[in-house]
Amino acid sequence: MDISDIEMLETIVTYGSINKASEVLHVTQPTLSKRVARLETKLGTPLFFRSNSGLTPTDHTQFIINRSKLIKTELRNIERHIALLNTLEEGDLKLGIGPIIEQLYFPHVLQELTKSPTSKLNIYIRTEAGDDLVNLLREGVIDLAIGPFDECKANDEYVVLPITSQPLMIATRNYHPLTEKSQNQSEITPEEVFNFPLIAPHSTKYLSQLFPILKEIGPSRIIFDNYSVIKSFLKTSDHICIGPGAVFHNEVQDESLTLLPLPTSITWKAACITRPESADLPIIKAVVEIFRNHPLPCT
Repeated sequence: MDISDIEMLETIVTYGSINKASEVLHVTQPTLSKRVARLETKLGTPLFFRSNSGLTPTDHTQFIINRSKLIKTELRNIERHIALLNTLEEGDLKLGIGPIIEQLYFPHVLQELTKSPTSKLNIYIRTEAGDDLVNLLREGVIDLAIGPFDECKANDEYVVLPITSQPLMIATRNYHPLTEKSQNQSEITPEEVFNFPLIAPHSTKYLSQLFPILKEIGPSRIIFDNYSVIKSFLKTSDHICIGPGAVFHNEVQDESLTLLPLPTSITWKAACITRPESADLPIIKAVVEIFRNHPLPCT
């Protein structure tokens, strides 16, 4: 079998008849019928149930189509790898980033990647939650994922390239009840923290693992990936946000937000992850170095 056989089966299943599939594939109906018959002989099994209403795939055909998704993903990975091989200034580079990475590193990364006047590099960027980034990398949709990853993600499927770490902090408006308690040098408990409504990017699952109390108490939560809006919202509400301290550096400097320590010290780790065959590509190495060399503000 080859890819054209799989595409043929997918088209016939989609349209339910040889006639319609032949039009889509731009071949004659007799030619397509012969191709199906040859493939059935080669595989030693019928591929379709034939009736007056059209063609219905057998279990064998459905199995081939389902497994072909893995084959196509691997082909895309190969094509992306070849396209990126030995180039720094031309071609397509597809990045997937988490919302915290977007806030901390952009537009600096873009400026570094595009500063060469001879660059013909097309850069595609998607902002997604961490689990979604891993799926996009697995499917070959992106070349590099940058987000809240650590060494636990490392396996035969991925290479993890750490870039930074930051303590997680609680961000609130000034004169928030939590800040007043902190100023009185009173210890803040997890129950007190999470009795206030939370607004944060897609990190609730992660926080729930660290603070089981989140599963049991707490008013409404807003899950939103735009930190600019989150920080603006915090200034006029009793909501709290939890994130790396550097995210709120400018607001702390202009005294529009306050940072408080979490009841339990937790470190947020960020890393680039890519497939093993891509880890040594010049463009991937260059991007990782840009992230590693960009200093984050201290809070």
